[in-house]
Amino acid sequence: MKHFGKIDTRLSSLRGVPLTTAIVAWGLVAAGCVTVDSVPDFGRAERMVVARTGVDRVYKPDVSTAHEDAIEALLAGGLTTDEAVQIALLNNKRFQTLVQGIGVSRADVVQAGLLTNPSIGLSTRFPEGGGRSNFTLTFAQQVADLWLIPVRKRIAEAALEQMILSIVNEANNLATGAKRDSYQLIAWKQLETIAVETLELAKKSLKLANDRFEAGVVGKVDVNLARASVLGDQIRLMGIQREVEVSRTTLAHTLGLARWRESWTLEDSLPKDAFEFKDDESLLVFAMKERLDARAAAMKVQAAEDEIERQYLSIFPNVTLGGEWERPERQSAPGRNVLADTARASMANGRLTAPSIQSRGQRKQDRRQMIDSLLGPTLNITFPLWDQNQAQIAKAQFLAVTARKAYAAILDDVARDIQQAQTMAMSASQLVTFFEDEALPHARQSVEAAQRAYRAGSVDILALLDAQKTLVAQQEAYIGAQRDLAVAVAELRRATGGRLPSESNDDANSDEIS
Repeated sequence: MKHFGKIDTRLSSLRGVPLTTAIVAWGLVAAGCVTVDSVPDFGRAERMVVARTGVDRVYKPDVSTAHEDAIEALLAGGLTTDEAVQIALLNNKRFQTLVQGIGVSRADVVQAGLLTNPSIGLSTRFPEGGGRSNFTLTFAQQVADLWLIPVRKRIAEAALEQMILSIVNEANNLATGAKRDSYQLIAWKQLETIAVETLELAKKSLKLANDRFEAGVVGKVDVNLARASVLGDQIRLMGIQREVEVSRTTLAHTLGLARWRESWTLEDSLPKDAFEFKDDESLLVFAMKERLDARAAAMKVQAAEDEIERQYLSIFPNVTLGGEWERPERQSAPGRNVLADTARASMANGRLTAPSIQSRGQRKQDRRQMIDSLLGPTLNITFPLWDQNQAQIAKAQFLAVTARKAYAAILDDVARDIQQAQTMAMSASQLVTFFEDEALPHARQSVEAAQRAYRAGSVDILALLDAQKTLVAQQEAYIGAQRDLAVAVAELRRATGGRLPSESNDDANSDEIS
């Protein structure tokens, strides 16, 4: 495009070039300026994902080779939950596949704005008796593009925006999935720690029962009960260790590390932030504005309306305007017998007479009166006699209704997601507070009291084992509540579009939606 300023000065050198050749040459120059540049679209999608997930970078095809070094650096020294989200958005293969759709949509936008290629026709016919052949040159351009291109571009640009919004929404879902899988693994590892501590406590109880048995204070039953508790705790520990490995495999798949050769670990704890947001109505209103899948559905409705317009405009699908140049055929002049012409002229005049001969001026005048070429415009229209595009118009109308219903369904999904996530978060928050303030302190005191009473001989070992089991159950339930709270808050953040009202700066340009 930067060379267009020089083109005007060069056109003066094309004075002797036929019009069709000049048009074709100009078309080739203009076509060379059409490129599919999707880099700005990738960059815009990355900025939107960063704003909603808090990561530093997102997968982009043009810099994919730099991602491996970043992943290795994040894995070194153990992962946190936030780093796991970062790796997922760089390395998850399904997400990478979706990102490629931005380039496809940008190519569709470019294609929608291009004119249909012109057609050039050449034909020649040779006269039977010899002479100059008939030659016809036609040039035709589809002019229906003049009213179809604007609506085609609107549809393609809306599809590109839908693709970007869908990818950002999927990034939000992936971030939530990475957090959920991370919290699950952290919870199982904490349960493993508790199981190890419980096993050690059971072994101490077994030793205490053995000591009391050897001292003749208790019978063999107490020892057997304590040993059975140790065996049960060992079985439970093996089951938890299995769940740890399963959770680790699940997280590795989410992060795109299922085939990663080097070992890695997740070194983090469950978040302990209290959940206090209780305004259902304002949260729902915020989510309706922030949810990108709802925005994409709204844009799909508009695109469906534009498609109806395009189908109406396609009632005349082919309107071709062009020009035709024809050089008629010309028979060759027959050969002349001068002697025979002299004899005929002499017989006609009664004396020796030379045959008539045209002068050069006469010959030029005769040539000027001959039609040497024909030039004129052409118009070709496909007349909608049998097919007025009724079927495609009706189809587009049905699809528009479908898009509106899908948009309404997504709004219902938003309300459901908000209500479910908020209910789960509030319930888990209350349960965490209950365990911290009442259940766990009471269970620990019960174990300590049972240990003192058993040493003193005032209770049997069953009371001690029951107190220990209660403490273990309370600790496991507490970890489960912490995990549920963390997952519920992550789901609530996903349901509101990736950020909570307190995390939004209300920047109109933060999403860069055109």
